[in-house]
Amino acid sequence: MAVTAKGGKYFYAWSTILPDGSFYLPDQALQEYNIKLNSKIILMTGRNTSKGFSVVCKDLIPNSPLAAIFGSLPELQNHTIPEGQTITFKERTFCWALLNQDRYMTLPRKTWQQFGLKPGDRLLCLRATHLAFNILSEGPYIELAKQMRDILVYE
Repeated sequence: MAVTAKGGKYFYAWSTILPDGSFYLPDQALQEYNIKLNSKIILMTGRNTSKGFSVVCKDLIPNSPLAAIFGSLPELQNHTIPEGQTITFKERTFCWALLNQDRYMTLPRKTWQQFGLKPGDRLLCLRATHLAFNILSEGPYIELAKQMRDILVYE
């Protein structure tokens, strides 16, 4: 069950990066952002996020401020780079991954490190913008979420 914190921040769940590099994405977040199972998803870091990433709703990119950025990255849009391989553009790191039918994506250890993360890290999935939801390991929202008891945990 997702939880709304004081101040209106919406937390979907905690999820842990498993030893094989797989990571569970909460169903409610996937539904809200219209992200389908068995599809390729786009991940990107924020400019100020050192430990975490955003899962981007690809269908909303063309009419958004991200359109120009993604227009400069055809290899990401067309998935011609290998799954989990990162590209850096304008202070952001991007990659794509396959979201399987069980709601897991898998990244190589090197890619997790480029996002400032590693297997065993417990991450908070939370609503961000109309374009993406965030998955973070540090920051004020983490401390707020740690105080809440009703947030689902996937390990």
